[in-house]
Amino acid sequence: MEVDICNSYSPEYDEFVKRMPNTKLCHLFAWAEMVMRTFGHKSFYLVARDGNQVHGVLPLIQIKSHIFGNRLVSQAFGNYGGPLANGPDVFEALYTRAVELATEHGCESIEFRNLQPLNYDLHSQTDKVSMLLPLNPDPYQLWRNFNKHTRKHIRKAEKSGLTVVDGGLDLLDEFYEVWTIRMHQLGTPCYPRKLFRNIMETFSEQSRVFVVRLRGSPVGVQFAYYFNGMVECRWAATRIEYNPLSPNTLLCWSVIRYYCLTGMSWLDFGRSTIGSGQYKFKKQWGSQPVQLHYQYWTYPGHELSLVKPNEPKYKRKVELWKKLPLWATRLAGPYLSCSLP
Repeated sequence: MEVDICNSYSPEYDEFVKRMPNTKLCHLFAWAEMVMRTFGHKSFYLVARDGNQVHGVLPLIQIKSHIFGNRLVSQAFGNYGGPLANGPDVFEALYTRAVELATEHGCESIEFRNLQPLNYDLHSQTDKVSMLLPLNPDPYQLWRNFNKHTRKHIRKAEKSGLTVVDGGLDLLDEFYEVWTIRMHQLGTPCYPRKLFRNIMETFSEQSRVFVVRLRGSPVGVQFAYYFNGMVECRWAATRIEYNPLSPNTLLCWSVIRYYCLTGMSWLDFGRSTIGSGQYKFKKQWGSQPVQLHYQYWTYPGHELSLVKPNEPKYKRKVELWKKLPLWATRLAGPYLSCSLP
């Protein structure tokens, strides 16, 4: 079994990825290329072969930061990743090559964002879940299963004059305006606008932006993309001053309805902490938690350090970020967030 670092696209990679279960858009070669183009991070797209036959892939992005260290991530700027392989010997070959790469490039750690845990002695983080909702070609089959509280808030939003539009690059400015306002309020550095533009340009058929408007002004947004029958709702935000009108509830229903009618099988509400407010909001739609297994190889003698905004050492920095002017966070945020994949 040979493992190569592939620097140019070949259709056989995508064909392999599409055949494997639990694969995501971020496993495609084009995702790694898009991240490299957006942030300048080095990409290592590992392909395991036996002769001319592909048996496994492992996309890795190297993130180098003076603040957060030097590490490999599979897959950067996605909720998922980790190796795809059709046998234990292939997993072993990909994993071994990843460790070799990390050592060669002076990386302190490798982060594997798995659905199924790898069978190695690795540090594990299991405090996050994905919330998955099975879809139906008839969205009103799902509507009948929503609780009265949820249906009431959808009707309330509609009666309040909220409307929803969906589209592509034409709605990106509205998305970015609302999303960056909310990130500022949360004390979180925002990603650059070009990340979202590059996703939409690279995956133009799969990507969609949804915008809730009130009298023509955007008050809620959602950025979504799909792959192999599953929709990932990655980035969403609402203007909190309009939350009494329930724009988030109308937004979710509009996204669910749209992807039911386009034939998708599953909707992924995204990553959440069990018991959090986001978790409870997503669960009301009938979605169920699926455990995420984030695992970490660390260089011998190196102590793993994870960036968690809710930790005491980051609390003061978060509060300071909230006090900055919005325009300043839109300028400075992309310089920090490129190291926070």
